[in-house]
Parts: sequence; C-alpha cells; structure tokens
Amino acid sequence: MKYSLTILAFVFSFTMLGQKEFFFQEMDSIKIGYRSGGTALDSIDASFIGQITLRPGSGFGQLYERNLAQNTFLSPGGLAYISSERRITPKFSGLPYLGFQYAFGSYLTQDVNLEYHQFLNPNTHLHFQYNRRTSNGFLRSGDYKLNDLDLRFYHSKKRFSTNFEGYYAAHDIAQNGGIVTDSLLEDFAIEFTPIQRDQSRSKVRKLDLKWDNYLRMVGDSVIGSGFKTKHQYNIVGREYVEQLLDLDLSPTDTFFVDTAGTTRDQYQTAKFSNGAGVYFNSPHFKVDATLNYQYWRNQNLGINRDTNEVYLHSNLWASLGSRLKVRNEFYFNLIGATGEIKNYAGLNFKMLNNLTVKGKLNFENLYPTPYQRFHTANYYQWNIDNLKMQQKLQAVGSIKYGDTTFIEASVVWTSINNGRYFINNEWRQDTLDLVTMGAFQLKGGFKLGQWSFYPTATLRFNSANFNYQPVFSTMNRISFQTKLFEAQKLGIALGADLGYESGYNFMEYNGVLGLLQIPSASVKTESLLRLNAFMALSIDEFRFFLKAENLSSLINDPKTRIDTDYPIMPFLIRVGITWDFFN
Repeated sequence: MKYSLTILAFVFSFTMLGQKEFFFQEMDSIKIGYRSGGTALDSIDASFIGQITLRPGSGFGQLYERNLAQNTFLSPGGLAYISSERRITPKFSGLPYLGFQYAFGSYLTQDVNLEYHQFLNPNTHLHFQYNRRTSNGFLRSGDYKLNDLDLRFYHSKKRFSTNFEGYYAAHDIAQNGGIVTDSLLEDFAIEFTPIQRDQSRSKVRKLDLKWDNYLRMVGDSVIGSGFKTKHQYNIVGREYVEQLLDLDLSPTDTFFVDTAGTTRDQYQTAKFSNGAGVYFNSPHFKVDATLNYQYWRNQNLGINRDTNEVYLHSNLWASLGSRLKVRNEFYFNLIGATGEIKNYAGLNFKMLNNLTVKGKLNFENLYPTPYQRFHTANYYQWNIDNLKMQQKLQAVGSIKYGDTTFIEASVVWTSINNGRYFINNEWRQDTLDLVTMGAFQLKGGFKLGQWSFYPTATLRFNSANFNYQPVFSTMNRISFQTKLFEAQKLGIALGADLGYESGYNFMEYNGVLGLLQIPSASVKTESLLRLNAFMALSIDEFRFFLKAENLSSLINDPKTRIDTDYPIMPFLIRVGITWDFFN
C-alpha cells in the first residue's frame, strides 16, 4: 500500500508541475503522515488557536501592534476586519484528506478549523476550509462569533481549464467600549468589572468570488497559448447598532442621525468585474494579461455612489530549474481611478536541499477606499472631494536552514506615503507624510534527545512619527517528548512558553468604526512577561492538548493596558484535539 501511494503521488505531482504555480501562489504537498497544522506534537496548540486579546472579537487572534508592518500594509486606515481573513492554502495529496482541529476553554471560548483536500484526478481538485472562533467574552458584553469559509476548485479538460475561489466571512461582535474602571481587577474576576456599553454590536459580512477560465487555441497541455476570461464579485459590509441609556457615553458630542441614543450605522461596498485577454503556458514560463471592466457601488444609509473603471491585470510565473521560482501580479487602472497601480512580486530560491531563501516586494499606489471617501453615521460624517493617492511599499525576506532542526531569519519593512489615518475623530491625510515600520525576527528549532527548544526573538524599528509597536519581544518554548507504555503508541509532550515584551505606545481601538486609530495623546503600556504551560498527547492520527495560557497574568499588574480601556488578558485554560483522515 505504501509503494502504491508513493507511485500515485509521483504521477499526480508530475502532472500538476506545469499547472499549480499558474493558478496557485502556494501549494503544499502532504504525505500520509501529515498532521493538522503541519506541526509536531509539541506545537499543535500554537497552530490554530491564536493569541487572543480583550479587544472586541478577541483582536482577531492577534495583538495588532506586534504585526504592525504587515497589518498597516493590508489596511493603512487600521480597519482590523479587513486584514482578518482566514483563507485556505491548497495542499496536494494522493488521497482525499480531512483535517479537523477543535479547542474549547474558559468563558466558552471555542476554535474550530476544518480542512478538506481532494484530487479527483490529476486535472480536477477541490480545497475547502471552514474556520470558526466564538466566545462569551472575558469582559461583560464581550461575546463574538467569527466565521470564515473558503472554497477553491480547479478543473482542466483537453483545451479548457477553469479555476474558482469562493470566500465568505460573517463576523458578529459585541462592542463593549472597554472597562469603566480598573479598581476591581486586582481583587475580583475580570467579569465583575463594569464596561462602558452593553447594548452595542457590529456585524461584518464579506463575500469574494473569483473565476478564471483558460481556452487553449495553440499548442498542447505542456506548451500552449490561448484566451483567458477573468471574473470577480466582491462585497464588504458593516453594520453597527447601539442603544445608549446614558448619552454621556457617546464617543462624540455631535449626532448626525438620531439624538435619542439609538444608532444604526451601515455601509456596503460591492464590486463586479469582467475581463478578457490572452495567456501563454510552458513548463518554465507562464504569463497572462487581461483587460477588465469594473463597476463598484457604495451604499451608506440609503445613499448610493458608484463608479465605472477599466484596468489591466497580469500574472507571471517563471522558474530556473527546480530550485528558483519567481512570480508577479500586476494591476494598472486606465479609467475611473486612472493611475492606480498594484504590483506584487515573489521569489522562492532553494539554494541547497536544506537552505531556502524567500522574498516579496509589494507596491501599491491607490486612492482611499470608498468608505474612507464618504460616510454618514450617527457620530461621524465625512465627504472628501480632493482625493490623493496613497503609496505603499513593502519588502519581505527570509532565509531558513534546516527542516525539523532549523534556524530562520526574516525581515519585513513597510513604508506608507501620504496615508489616510483616523485622527481626532476624522480622516486625515495631511498629518503624517511618510511613515515606515518593520521587524527583524530570528527563530529556530533545536532538539537534544527528547528535549526540544524553539526560541524566537523579534526586534522592531519604525520612524519617529509612527511609534506604535514594541521594540523587542521574545517567546521561547521548551518541551520534553516521549512515548509511554510498552507498545509505544501513546506519545506525550510537556512544555512551557516563556517570553518578554518591551513597553510600547499602543493604538486605540474605535468600536463604532471597527478600526485602530492613532491616539490624540500617546499612552505607553508597561513591559510584560509572558508565560504559558501545556501538555499534548497523541495516538496515531488523534492528538489532544491542554494549555494554561497567560500564567503571567498572575505576575503582571492586572491594570496594565493594551489599549485605552482594555487591560491585559486574564488566565485562560484551553483543551483541544486534532484528527486527520486519509481515505
């Protein structure tokens, strides 16, 4: 059976070699010994549960300021729900694969991740992922439900190929505004601390459908060219509802819609595009180019604004042997938003069997989004006629030596020129001309007998006018792993995480708009210790873990803030399982 699987995988991978890079920026290959998350037993807890915070929606599983260079490039305006997507990375498998991950913990915190990959034949394959994160909330009125679903399908037959992706997100989040006082945090559980709002909620809905078709006119499946069509429908909408019993808790002194404390803010931006062009395909070079028409409409409390656009789009992929691969995606707007440019370049160079270099260079020259141009809400209102483009440049690089035992160095650098930021209750594009930020990270994995050590250290840098990230942080995991009983079927791993993070100026979460804004006055959080402990068990495809998170909350001052009205996370226990099926 093992040999037949090997032969099947070889045949499939050979057939897909000339196709996968053209349609997918990444495709991992997995074998029958693969386990969910692609991690060893002593790292399964870190592969999908994230690092939640007390910001609404658990901060979408991250502390925003720790990944400032990445998040700011995705959304300079600080729209956290824009950069929170969970999409699938296609995986090649000779057999259908189903991976299931589930964790639950204190305050009914739950995380679910389900993946399915199947190659019906070498030219037809399906990839699906469902991710769900929910909780009753650690603060009062802090519940959330975050759902992300992604489906990818590819099919090729004779002269025709089609590639489809459908993504949907539904986020329902209580917006409690943070705590009123921190006087109870030292002596009582965090749920006894009063919060600012208990009748405020937001809903986010996102839908993104992409469909590309290729019709070969000349050549064969190895070297050929023909026509391409490109279709996309995208919609993003957010609703914020609130009933204030005390008007003194209003974030502003001005009401534009309702003065009685009832708020229902809503917007929705939909885009629809169709394009056609040509493509060329060969084993070591692939390129396509399309001319596209796009129509978008922004709907805000019954007010509609729309625009017609025409743009060029192109993909390129090239390889030099089996070790060096480069890719590039290009966008240029001709009509409607004339002069807009996006270009994303990537490189993957396997210098040696155990030495890999990766790099990305991303550039965008874009007008502010429709939401940033015009919006009417109960507390805020803006309408910007004089639009100025924002220039974004990002460079990412990494070098990794080794596999199970490894050392990796990576760097990310982001520069934003003429960015539009939310400052003092309004969008400003005349305050911060050029901001830069970045991070250098060094991490590794080392084994000594049954002991494993995973150190990580991150050094961050930024321009003086955008100092909203910790300069230094480190997180280090040490674990002991062995097999129990005579049959050696039960694996066990025990370990702990020990880290430190320097103090930093934090950004301020605005729940009414769902964004991270620049505070009117800088406030610095204290340096923090970070401590977790875990245990993991495995029997064949089944794995189990128990994790005690934020043990450091017993050491750190509970009044320490990560935001103006949001303190650090309390102690949390989570239990989880993973299960993998190959059939």
